[in-house]
Amino acid sequence: MFNLKYPKNITDPLMTGGEADSINNLRVATRFIREDIAASVEVFNLLGFGKTIAVDLLDITSKGVLVASDQKLGINKKIVLTLRFKSGEAFIINSTVARRSDSSGNEYGIKFDAFNHELGDYLLETQEKLVFK
Repeated sequence: MFNLKYPKNITDPLMTGGEADSINNLRVATRFIREDIAASVEVFNLLGFGKTIAVDLLDITSKGVLVASDQKLGINKKIVLTLRFKSGEAFIINSTVARRSDSSGNEYGIKFDAFNHELGDYLLETQEKLVFK
């Protein structure tokens, strides 16, 4: 009997072993891999002066991005992320550096301060090649 109160207990009876274990994916948003977006972050010092750093965009969602940078970014640091599409469309988003990758010290997870539905819609509208991560 399925327990609808606890949906994680619902599995397909035809799944075997490892297939059932892979259901527990904690990702909330679909991650897109895009090559048509230039990204940069602006980091502010104590006096309020900003320094712009170009970063490599690894993947993107409507909730945040994963970037690689040659320069260190502080965890929990407030930044301004700029995403510029080849079409000329640009999104300037207040964000926070949420984490640094353990495996490679130059990858950073950046979380948007608020959901950006406009960016999510634009990502879907302009997607030419479907590559998910």
